[in-house]
Formats: sequence, C-alpha cells, structure tokens
Amino acid sequence: MLAHCSVPAWPRACGVPSHQHKQPACSTHAHVARPCAAGRPVQTAHARQEEHGQAACAAHARVARPCVAGRSMLTAHAGGRRQRVNGLAMHVCAAAAEAAVGVGEQSGIADAVGDASPLCMEASEQQFDFFSAWYPVAFTQDLDKEKLHRCVLLEIPLLVWWDCEATAWRVFKDECPHRLVPLSEGRINAAGHVECGYHGWAFNGHGGCTRIPQGGSVDSPRACAIAFPAEVRQDLLFVWPQPLPAALGGGGGGSPPDLSLIITVPELDDPEWLPQDTFRDLPMDWTTLMENVLDSSHVPFTHHKSMSNRNILGAYDMKLDGPVVPGGFSGTWQTGPRGGQLGPQSTEFRPPGYMKHKLLSKVFDSLVVVYAVPTSPGRCRLINRNVVKFHGGPPRALSALLRALPRWWGHVSSHVLLEDDQIFLHHGELELFKRRAAGGRYGQLVYVPSPADTFVIGLHRWLERYGGGGPFGKVDENFVARMGPRLSREQLLDRLGQHTESCAHCTQGRRNARAAACALGAAAAALRAAAVVCLAAAALDAQGSGTVTAGCAPPAHSAAAAAMVQAPWWTPAGVALAAAVAFIVGGPGAEARALRGAALLAAALLLGELGRRASDFSERFVSGAYPPPRNLAKD
Repeated sequence: MLAHCSVPAWPRACGVPSHQHKQPACSTHAHVARPCAAGRPVQTAHARQEEHGQAACAAHARVARPCVAGRSMLTAHAGGRRQRVNGLAMHVCAAAAEAAVGVGEQSGIADAVGDASPLCMEASEQQFDFFSAWYPVAFTQDLDKEKLHRCVLLEIPLLVWWDCEATAWRVFKDECPHRLVPLSEGRINAAGHVECGYHGWAFNGHGGCTRIPQGGSVDSPRACAIAFPAEVRQDLLFVWPQPLPAALGGGGGGSPPDLSLIITVPELDDPEWLPQDTFRDLPMDWTTLMENVLDSSHVPFTHHKSMSNRNILGAYDMKLDGPVVPGGFSGTWQTGPRGGQLGPQSTEFRPPGYMKHKLLSKVFDSLVVVYAVPTSPGRCRLINRNVVKFHGGPPRALSALLRALPRWWGHVSSHVLLEDDQIFLHHGELELFKRRAAGGRYGQLVYVPSPADTFVIGLHRWLERYGGGGPFGKVDENFVARMGPRLSREQLLDRLGQHTESCAHCTQGRRNARAAACALGAAAAALRAAAVVCLAAAALDAQGSGTVTAGCAPPAHSAAAAAMVQAPWWTPAGVALAAAVAFIVGGPGAEARALRGAALLAAALLLGELGRRASDFSERFVSGAYPPPRNLAKD
C-alpha cells in the first residue's frame, strides 16, 4: 500500500511558531522542510551552502533535515558520510532500570552482545544522516515505462518515470510547481516529457519546464520540477533524498552524490546466483521490519506450514562478530536454521536499512536480503531479494526452471509470508511506540534474555548510539499521531494497494488471470449448450428407434449430467477423455450422439472448473487469506 502522505507543515507540527524557524535562502520552494523534533529551528541546505561560500539555488531550498533532540544539525563530511558534531550525550540508564529490564540476566546474552547492558547506551557524536544516503525505491523490472509511478521516501512523495530521451529512470518530487498537485496524476506526453494533468505544464528529464500552455516564462527556476539524484544498480532504482539544483537551459546541474555509498549485493555480480525479488508497502515502521528480519528465531513459529516447521528447532546461539559501529554490525548463528540441518548462518546490518542473511550448505548457498525503506512513521517499503546458488547437475536444472517462471509468480508466493508477520506486527508496534513516547526506553519495555535476540539488541544499540532514533526524529506523541490509525484485518491483507497496483508484472498477471477466467467460462457455457443439443438429439433418436422408452431416456441423461457436476473435477476430465474416443469413431446413431453429448458436457465441466480456479487465482493479486497457515495446522 503506497503511503500517499503529503508533507506536513512542520512549524505547526513541532509546536514552534513559523516565524521562529530559520527560513531558507529561497522563499519560493520551501516545500519539504522536515520536523524539528526538539522545537528548535531547522537549518536548511541553502543556509549550509551559504556558510560554505556556495551560492544558494533560488528554486531548491526545499529539503531541510530534522533537528534531533539535544544535537546541533550542522554536519561535516568524513569518509563520504556526514557526521553530526557538537552532539550532547544521551542519559545513561540507571542501575535500577537495568535491573528492571533484565538484560544480562543470562550470561549468554551478555557474551553475545559484548556487555551486560546493551540497551542502555550513550549517544555517539558520530550520528548517521538519514538524508545523506541512497535508498532503493523500486525494481526497474516492475516499473512500466509508459506510466508514471508514485512512491514515498522519508515522507517525500516521489514520482518515478522513464525518460525516453535519455533512456534513464528519473525521480521528481511528486508535485507540480504551478499549483502543487501531484504530477503522478498526469501522463508522459508525445514529446516524452512529464505533463501535469491539471494545466498541462510539461517537464523534461532534468525537471526543466518545457511548456506552459497558458503562457509565461519557462526559464524561471520557479517553473522547474524538483528532481532527485537517481541511479540503477543490480536492477534496483536508488534515490538520494536531497534535490538537485534547478534545471535551466534544458540541462541539469550539480555533481552527483557519492555513488560508492550505494549498498548492493556483491554475490549478484556472479550470474550463478539466482535472485527472486519482490517488494511490498508495509503498514509498519522500518525499524519494526528490520527487527523482524534480523530475528530468525520467529521463523519456525510465525511461518509454520508456510515455509518452516515449529517442531524443528535448534540452539539459537547468535553472537555478534564485533562491536556495533557507525557502519552497522555483523554476527553469526553457529547452529543455523532447521535445527542445524543447513549449517551456520551469517548476518549483516548496514545503515540506513540493509540486512543480509547468508547460508552456505552442501546442496545450495542462499541469501536473504532486505532493504527496509522508511516512507513515514509506521510505514515502510520492503525491498526483498531471496538469492540462491545451486551446486551440481540436478539442482542446476531446478535453477533453470525457476528462471523460466513468470516474475509475478514469485511475488504472489511471497505475500503469504509477509502477511504471516504484519497481521500482528502492525498492532504490536503501536503499543511499543506509545510506551516509548511516554518516556520508556526500549530496554525497559521489552524482555530479551535469550541470545536469539542478539541482532535485535544490536539494531537498537545502533539506533540509540548512532541513529538518533531514526529519520523521523524523537519518538513522542507527535510521532505516534503521525503513525495514523490501526488498519482492519482486511486492510492489512490488501495486496492490491500494497503491491499489485505498483507492479507492472502483477498488474499484467492479474489481467491475464481474469481474461483466462472469462474465456474459460464462455467456452464452458458454449460446450454445455452443445452438450444439451447432442443429448436431446440422442434422446429423440432413441425414442424413434425404440431402443429406450420415451420416459426413461431424458432422465437417464440428466442423472448422468448431475453426477458429473457433483463429482471432483478429474471425473469429468476422465469421462471427456473416454468419450472423446467415441466421439471420433462413433457413428450416427443415438448411442454415438449420447457419447458426444457426454464428451461435450464433461469438457464443459472441466473448463468451468479451470475458469473458477483462474478467477480464484486472480483474487490472490487482490487480497490475502485469514487465518494464516500456522493457525490452521494441528501439529
């Protein structure tokens, strides 16, 4: 489900009068200012440019970063990443709070994370800047080059479209500079430019205005659409959430951000690795998703019968490989999944939201890669790559088969696993964030005595020490309010809005399934009509020849038809096969016509069943099923 949220008026949201906020150097386009979580002024990108002696862009002072509680927002580049400096240390948890948390009660968890109080951390001065990072927003294979696509990143509504002139994907802010309506409600015109659906203003691939039908200068920076840096790596479209300078004179400006910061999967550079990719807009915060995928111990229980087995368990001896650092952490599950049947599994977390599990076994090697892309508080986009590499001859044949499957097949299959989790994570996270907003720290609100929670603890250690709590600022009452109301069960199982409408392959797959259902239904109706004609003709022939009495022939045919209707689908299939032989070799008599009628009726029933199955399959693109498989199983 795409988070169609507009950018709020942050001065009001953070409780600070607008006149107290530092205004951007350009008064024209201050459209994307982000929240001041501590009630302090926001310093814009333009103000920082002026401090460094750079000319401020007259049209792009639209993205200001949030003011995190207790820290200055001035940043300095170091090693390709920005670091917030002059930060104030967060309070250290009291000893009594540590005792209440229970962290470190078992020596195993203390050994795994490296100290006995992993959730009571001081904030480091080296803070991660969530607005100076690359985020994947879509698989390019799932985008339609003839359509405009909307998505949200860090509460910035984005427009993704194909620039046929440059043969490249472009990303704009989903906002027309004229009257601020969404550009995604427009079209790509005959010139290959984005055309606003409201007044027809058009923009080239750099955001430059190329047409104002009502008249006016297209050369003003104020006429430009807001463009963001975008790069494609490994079939993923990555976006840098800071706008480019205004595109005047038909071209773009500014140097691109550091491309080395794009996080990719090294194994995918080897063609032997086979990725099965999917995405979905999830009704949960990005931290909730990252917690979930880092936690392998939930898999046998949450995904029982859908992909795992709660009766096959092993030791959850997770341990970090080293300390949690600004660049993330890594760890090892020595026993590994399936009770140790597959061998050890390694895990890696890298900010802003990348996680990778790697498993090396005798038959195959596999990766589970997740990008948790923050869209807004309580919402995120999952970018998931399940990658496998088979060893030996027969497994390679399986690999070839998997490559031949349509892309939508993998997407539909993955929905069940995602719904296994979100049916309860969506509700659980609200309670957690409410308690955090009331002043509780994560380590005081949860009980994590087992090494199974090592990587989850590592994530929260990173968030508290280096992440400033996340890209949306401090968790307070305003944060909880921005999460929005909780969704109903039906809304949580909404595959159409959360995926299908944003996926070109699944949109086509659903269209094909519905067309097949209609075609099969029509063919079944035609065959039923032909069967009635044949059976009626056979009855008349039988009456005329005296082979059967007039009173018993039609009821016999009706009884046979009713029996086939009530039988399993393979019964009419078998009857159709047998009757088809008689249909071919039969003569003109009543018995031959009866056999033809039976063959047609059986074929009609078979096609009707296939049509119903195609119709049911088309619904798998629309909504999920409840209860989940784990609740239906008795074992």
